[in-house]
Amino acid sequence: MPQAPRLASLYEGDFALWLEDVAAKLRSRDFDQLDIDNLVEEIEALGRSDRKEIKSRLVTLLAHLLKRLYVDSAYDNRGWEITIREQRKELALLLEQSPSLRGYFTESFGAAYAIALSEVREDYVKVTFPDRWPLSHTVDDLLNVTFWA
Repeated sequence: MPQAPRLASLYEGDFALWLEDVAAKLRSRDFDQLDIDNLVEEIEALGRSDRKEIKSRLVTLLAHLLKRLYVDSAYDNRGWEITIREQRKELALLLEQSPSLRGYFTESFGAAYAIALSEVREDYVKVTFPDRWPLSHTVDDLLNVTFWA
């Protein structure tokens, strides 16, 4: 294990080079020389990153759905609908790549709705938004159903 200090310094000093080094060692099955601690940390970070992106996109989706449904502004509808389509597309791609995140999508819905609600209430103080999401909040409906006429 004499390589550990060098691997740690490579990780801290040149992340791209560290990634190349890890990939090369994995390909050659040189497992004894892997920087395991930092590799585990990075793999865990990937999972957190996907979850963060799911929640962030869900907040944006819900905020724009709320605006489209409750704010009377024909001028803004098209922009909101474009954002809704974009968030739906990106969420669908994330869930296609990692279907197990559907559970996180559902689990984080309440917190995401609370954030979205807070944002739109701050931006549109004269509009009454519902305290609870009034429509279906299944993953498939949120990603596909047009909730307005």
